[in-house]
Amino acid sequence: MNQLPRAHENAPRSPEGGIALFVVLILVLVLTVVITQLIFVTKIEERISRNRQGRTALSYALQASGRQVLLNLSSDLMEDLGYLEDLEEEDMNGMETGGEGVDTQLPGGLPIPGSGGGGGDGSRGSEDDPVDTHHDLWARPIQDSINGVEVVGMVVDGESCIDLNHIFSLAALPEDEESELDALEEAAAGNAAIDGLLQETGLLEEFVPPEQEEVEEAQVILERLIEGVIDFNTENGFDYIETPDPRDTAEAIVSLVHQRVLDENLRRIRSLDSIRQLEEVTWELFYGPIDPATLEEDDEFDQEDTGGMMEDLQALAPGSFDDLEASGFELLDGGVDQIPTPIGLRHVMTANSSGKINLNTARPEVLVAMLRSFEDFDEAKEIAWQIRDHCNSYQEEIDEVTGEIIDDLLSEFGVEDEEIQQFEYFTSFEQLKQVDEAWEDTSGSEGSVFELLQQDLEDHVVFSSNFFTTTIEGTSEDRSLSGRMVCARKGQHVVVISWKEVRR
Repeated sequence: MNQLPRAHENAPRSPEGGIALFVVLILVLVLTVVITQLIFVTKIEERISRNRQGRTALSYALQASGRQVLLNLSSDLMEDLGYLEDLEEEDMNGMETGGEGVDTQLPGGLPIPGSGGGGGDGSRGSEDDPVDTHHDLWARPIQDSINGVEVVGMVVDGESCIDLNHIFSLAALPEDEESELDALEEAAAGNAAIDGLLQETGLLEEFVPPEQEEVEEAQVILERLIEGVIDFNTENGFDYIETPDPRDTAEAIVSLVHQRVLDENLRRIRSLDSIRQLEEVTWELFYGPIDPATLEEDDEFDQEDTGGMMEDLQALAPGSFDDLEASGFELLDGGVDQIPTPIGLRHVMTANSSGKINLNTARPEVLVAMLRSFEDFDEAKEIAWQIRDHCNSYQEEIDEVTGEIIDDLLSEFGVEDEEIQQFEYFTSFEQLKQVDEAWEDTSGSEGSVFELLQQDLEDHVVFSSNFFTTTIEGTSEDRSLSGRMVCARKGQHVVVISWKEVRR
């Protein structure tokens, strides 16, 4: 039986069905594009947010380390000014009477490093004049972990370096110091002063440019300084990829400084980074060559707990073995020796200082550059290292008050005597005679070594520092951030001159 055809099979198709399908496809395509775009934007925003968070964490970590440096400098300043003597006395009286006292000392009356107590860094004596040494708390390498950010850095006092803004006054010859060069030195000091940080009268109305003789002498100083840096690195196995030329580099730097001095709008080098633009100043000359040891092993900060109250006390004790080793010193029988690390121009040059050289903190390379009366480089090098070794040697005698404090600590906590040491340091130029008795020998035709040292250094040295440059680098995962802080002591305060962060 034949079936009749269904009515809808032969019916004409409506065009609306195809259009609807096309519209649906278009809508799906648009939604796909929109959703894809939203996902992409979301991921971008997430990445930006994560980067900002990482940058913020790095920045906060650097600022925290910078504040710790300021705290150390402030504590050291308060100690120099003698403002903590009353607190120490109250604390000692409180301990004798069973009171709590203030938390600026360890039991037994020994000051906590950083609290500002006398000898809190193992390098202080009983002198009233301010003294800064490279064993002070502020001079210790920065090494810390803050919220997952590994922070390392260093603090360099300006007075331990040769200031490019004072290079012509340092180059002034003794016979010319009371002539027009006095005006030049005063002008340089005034130009280097920032917002009255140095108690200078200010800029002179009439600027006296350096004479050609001072320019040439400045080149000699910088040439010997650069030669000393290269000699130190190569002697300790820190080789250069391309050994710099000291003479050409010195001439280029002095030429740049001379141009800045003659520029009425500048008159000074604002930052040591200014010399980085010079072709003669290579990366490894400025920062120092790469230490081969860093290529063999990871330089990670050991955060293991030393454990035990006794170990903690010994680690906190000023001049303790643990403290010295953590600061990069090798322990010797009569003192310590700095473990060699690569150095560059940034370790011996500065653009912020009082224009003087701190005899207690200056590196031997800086002293070699200043010893112009010793034409023999090796002879000047030997004398400079003798001065450095003297500052790294233990004091043979300890004053009565310090001795009583140490005895209290020994009797109460059993810390061995050799765990606490104080270092030699200079408070007057005459104390250089203590370095080597032979320096007073006047049998030579050119006079004694001490007389030559007087001629080269006496007018240019101090025993405390006012300007400090802190370089800090923080790393977290694959991110890193560097910071640099320049600060100065002014009266009873530590003032921040500049703070700069640079993404590496």
